[in-house]
Amino acid sequence: MGCREFFNSLAEKWDDMCTHDAEKISRILDMAELKEGDKVLDVGTGTGVMIPFLQERVGARGLITAVDVAENMLKIAQRKNGAPNVAFIHADITTADLEGSFDLIICYSVFPHFKDRQQAIKNMYRFLKPGGRMLICHSQSRKEINELHMNSASKEINRDHLPPAAVVGEYLKEHGMKVLAEVDNEEMFVVMAQR
Repeated sequence: MGCREFFNSLAEKWDDMCTHDAEKISRILDMAELKEGDKVLDVGTGTGVMIPFLQERVGARGLITAVDVAENMLKIAQRKNGAPNVAFIHADITTADLEGSFDLIICYSVFPHFKDRQQAIKNMYRFLKPGGRMLICHSQSRKEINELHMNSASKEINRDHLPPAAVVGEYLKEHGMKVLAEVDNEEMFVVMAQR
């Protein structure tokens, strides 16, 4: 079973298995400085956890494109978040060819699962507007994320680790981005860069 099949198999139970701290998510999104009308690419949307938080900030004039490799996760995200300004795309971000360009690309609770991180960043960079921001984040600490994956009985994710923020920042710099924020503490993990 690959990563896609793993997440597909857990899609119906996912929201019961995972909790997300709304206050921390709000603090992370404050860093992104989203404005009404912004276009956002939500990479690895899963069951659409970030969509209501993003909608609140971009408003009805904004656009959210939610992408996930696991079609069962995407179906749940669609069921929960059926607003007209949200588009759902079943795709692998390392090979996706998306229409338009975005003010913000967010990778919330997904970066450890990218098998080819450099290719994922390279491809996402193509979809960023000049001055647009890429946000790689978790509302848990890197230590918590890595322990959760390492202790998983599932071989599909037990080697999926989150590198230190400085390392992720270097990945983004290698693709010509300017790192604006690195937070890697006991509360959360955030790396934000600008094209």
